[in-house]
Amino acid sequence: MRFQIIISLLLISPVFLLAQNQSELTAQIEKLNKIYTEAMINNDTKTMMSLYTNDVISLPSYQPMIKGIDSLRSLSEQAENSDWKTSSFDLKTTDVFPAGNLIIEVGNYKMTMTGPGIPEWKDEGKYITVWQKQNDGNLKIKIEMWNTDLNPWQEMQQSQGEKK
Repeated sequence: MRFQIIISLLLISPVFLLAQNQSELTAQIEKLNKIYTEAMINNDTKTMMSLYTNDVISLPSYQPMIKGIDSLRSLSEQAENSDWKTSSFDLKTTDVFPAGNLIIEVGNYKMTMTGPGIPEWKDEGKYITVWQKQNDGNLKIKIEMWNTDLNPWQEMQQSQGEKK
């Protein structure tokens, strides 16, 4: 009987540790997402860039791939200095997959922006972020990809159909 209890504990322990680790990682990612969200709303490029690795790869919707922190910083500074402003931004983590020193986060986003001639523009979609654990234990964004759930071509087709 004692042997069965020991075997059961040995089998359950890794599952408990994995769940605990996953929970801690999710909390850490959600904390970083809050910092990112606030930086985006405040057009704080410096804080946003502090969350990325130097060799980051970014795969945004409707744009070419961006490689490296300097390229990403340059584009972020252009956005920061433009008339486009993010007035709300929400990230919702749905899944976290630890894989060694990388953690894959999957989630959904909602945002509202304003720009020249556009009083308010809303978007929502999904994203994948690959976080890399640094030597100091902090996480930084290694790879990010996002795309919208809203199809602009569908809206154009609908408006053209209404004109006919």
